[in-house]
Amino acid sequence: MSAPLESIGHLLVTPENPPRDIDGMDHERCAALHNAIFQHGWVSSGRDVDDFVSQSRPWLDFNPQAGQYGLHHSVLAFLRDARALPLNHQVHFFYNVWGLNCALGGQCHEYCFPESDQTLTLYGTYPELASIPDGLIYDQSTHKAIMHFDVTDELTPEQPWQKLESILTVWIEMIRRQKVVALPANVGTTSHENAAGGGVRVIEGPKWDPATGAKRLDPAMEPWTMVPWAKKDLEESLEVWGMAVDSIEQKMGLGRAARSDSLLDVVTVNAAHIPDGFAREFLTKARRPRFEFIAPGLQVPTAGDFIGQPFIDGSHGSEDEDKLPAILLFRNDSTVSTNGLFWFGFPPDTPTAQCPCGLYLNPCERSYRYPQEDGCTLILPFEFTSGRARQSDFTAVDHCDKLLQAGVNPYNDVHPTQLQAFLETVYLNVERGHWAVDEHGVAGGIDVWKDADTEQSWSNYFVPLGPGRYW
Repeated sequence: MSAPLESIGHLLVTPENPPRDIDGMDHERCAALHNAIFQHGWVSSGRDVDDFVSQSRPWLDFNPQAGQYGLHHSVLAFLRDARALPLNHQVHFFYNVWGLNCALGGQCHEYCFPESDQTLTLYGTYPELASIPDGLIYDQSTHKAIMHFDVTDELTPEQPWQKLESILTVWIEMIRRQKVVALPANVGTTSHENAAGGGVRVIEGPKWDPATGAKRLDPAMEPWTMVPWAKKDLEESLEVWGMAVDSIEQKMGLGRAARSDSLLDVVTVNAAHIPDGFAREFLTKARRPRFEFIAPGLQVPTAGDFIGQPFIDGSHGSEDEDKLPAILLFRNDSTVSTNGLFWFGFPPDTPTAQCPCGLYLNPCERSYRYPQEDGCTLILPFEFTSGRARQSDFTAVDHCDKLLQAGVNPYNDVHPTQLQAFLETVYLNVERGHWAVDEHGVAGGIDVWKDADTEQSWSNYFVPLGPGRYW
């Protein structure tokens, strides 16, 4: 980890160090977190830390007129300490946002907040990420914020607004996990120099960052990029899988396994045309359980049924290496219509009218906005009708593929829940006795998931977002 991020570890939001209950923004804490992110991006891109100190200045130094905007005194105090660079500089603040903007909401947010100075776009998002870019919106009444990439997206006071220090903490966690990476300046770029014999020599930089394996997605976000999956994503998914399998086998009365085969072998994943990436790594490294059902109604894959993938037709070629299809991990015998499952919009071009229920790894375009190879969706053969099943933003689950999903994500772009979150749900429901176990594994069938729509059990199927959790 870089020195700037090391220096602010004591300021990160944790259960032991939550946001303070004060009147206004915790401006000193937020400015320190802001400056650490900015300086980390500068240093990691190969620039000298002393140059950051000399070239960056407090945002208010560049924009002294902001004191007349009607900003809350704590917001102004933040802007006196938060560093910025001239607008024509190549180093941006973070992957989601290019830097401090501080534009009052006015007509952009008046449909939600009638007072023109109640909200401001504190950080601006990149034009490449929206049709009408907005950014991180700050409410000067509640002193909470939320990511709102596009002016045309829904924005309401009921959404899960968060303290700014919580959002900045999540972004730092993404950097530490190497989900978001500040790339050296030569990665994925071309430079020129004078050749010894005259003329100009073209120098191609490395396609991938040697330290992290990250690839530059868009030069407009210099120096930031995002990886489809981080090493920790795989390691922790495998760890939680092992915990869930061990818990189920212990409740079945099974002793230690004499051998440890992989969930699926390489021959099977090749026959199923699973491309290189997170799915292949997980399937060939996870331990194979000694039971049939990993969750209510969801079968542990066998070679025979796994090869028959509903959304992989074998035509996926090297030219499509950036586009990964949906992969069915844990199958249920029921089927549902693909109508309304918009995220199946990857190859094959014409999805089947019906698809098996179960847990899928979502399609992933590795070069698009928020690439996530470990994103997953549970498709159930029924809808929830009581309104008690909740997404992470506490809105009701309103479709058969919305359980365990985030809803509105205040920290990031829209993306599916991580496989690790699903596996943690399995482990906790087994370990705490919410799910029964019999000789076949987790018992009860697919209808057990209907418990998520009950007053007494909805929280057993809820994925929390925030620092130290999922984002």
